[in-house]
Amino acid sequence: MNDTKPSGPIAAAVALFTIRERLEFLRLEGEHGRIPSVPLEEGETLEACARRALWEAAGIEDVFLEQLYTFDGRLGGPRVVVAYYALAPHDRLRIRRSGVGWMDPTRASTLVEEHRTIVERACERLAGKLEYAPIAYQFLADRFTLGELQSVYEIIGRQTLDKRNFRRRIRASWDLVETHDARREGPHRPARLYRLRDARPPLEG
Repeated sequence: MNDTKPSGPIAAAVALFTIRERLEFLRLEGEHGRIPSVPLEEGETLEACARRALWEAAGIEDVFLEQLYTFDGRLGGPRVVVAYYALAPHDRLRIRRSGVGWMDPTRASTLVEEHRTIVERACERLAGKLEYAPIAYQFLADRFTLGELQSVYEIIGRQTLDKRNFRRRIRASWDLVETHDARREGPHRPARLYRLRDARPPLEG
């Protein structure tokens, strides 16, 4: 059994999200609903602590991770909890531990108060970042169709988008690059594949 309940004065907790037809987060199974969380060790950075929480809870590594909020102890006791959220496509996640499962964020009320608040705030952050950061691409494979991208926007934003308007707006985005390859989806004609543009400037030489 994996015990990831923090016991030190500072801990890192991680809400890991993926999309399996809908948005879901990683939940530790057991009597008290929790998300991965471990105490900070001496000499350890907060990000390393958060990544260790995912590894110890589920054997998961190499995912997008971003700091969310710092709780000063008012929700769960005297300790300080630094919250993170992590994102990954479901087909890239390899869970190597037992005792974890996936849950819809609308059922986060079953978590302990501190972890419920983290999940709720992470969902708010995701929805808020859709319009100004390429956060949706973290749920997709390296190459994807515009239909897959629109689905991610609709799931996170919890709204249906007009296909024509969405594609016009997203094609004008600096983030998107057409690969000139295509993928057949059912009986329809092949759909063009795109990728996220490398944000790093090209090397001079």
